Amino acid sequence: MAASWDLVVDPPDGAVIEFKYPRDSRTGFSPDTMTLGELLRDFRRVASVPAREHWVVQALNPRLQRYLINLEHRHRLRWPLVRGQTFEIQPSVVAGLPGTATKAIGLVTMAQPVTGRCVSAQPIDNALSLFAYQIAGPAPREGPDPMPPATATTAEPTDRRTREGARQEILAAAAAVTTRSGSPAFSLPDIIAEMHRRGTGYADSTIRTMISSHMCADAHGPGISEYNDLERIDRGTYRLRVPPPAQHRHG
Repeated sequence: MAASWDLVVDPPDGAVIEFKYPRDSRTGFSPDTMTLGELLRDFRRVASVPAREHWVVQALNPRLQRYLINLEHRHRLRWPLVRGQTFEIQPSVVAGLPGTATKAIGLVTMAQPVTGRCVSAQPIDNALSLFAYQIAGPAPREGPDPMPPATATTAEPTDRRTREGARQEILAAAAAVTTRSGSPAFSLPDIIAEMHRRGTGYADSTIRTMISSHMCADAHGPGISEYNDLERIDRGTYRLRVPPPAQHRHG
């Protein structure tokens, strides 16, 4: 059965948008963990759709916002409620949530991390606020693949040509994102979304590994930070170094 979406702009491959307005139960029999699972299900569903843009919009009351903030202490799940904050939902974290939450997620499994950014956080009134999240989508299934098939979907880009090819695409995407925004900062979802728009053949996992490890000057360890292109300025947020280095790091 085909999946249904709250809103699709420029179908079939334009922007996919899911909207959620969870209301408190009048009987008290609907726990917050069930609502949590339903919110996470929307993130996972949207992230799995081949589209140019992926959005989740949530209308949340203050009590539910407090519950989501406390998730970071209870379950290591950081829920961004401030404009500009980024997030990454790891499958291992989801697996450790209460049963009512995982049951609400249902058949939509979270085999891969879901990354996103809070683009808007606006109060509607004293009882409700609206949050808009841009979610990184899947790698495209069609189009030319610039990598050998054996390394195209691996999280660790081990081949030198694969790394250099991904690096060049990431640098071009970063330049485009920062030029449009007028800000030197960009997030992982920003780059992934831009590379998808450009028709990249690299998997999201490869892009994440390149940005967070091989291209980040702040990463340390054997085989890490092969290039010094980026600086980490916050969790999941980076900027290009000025001027970017032209040579590999040796040693």
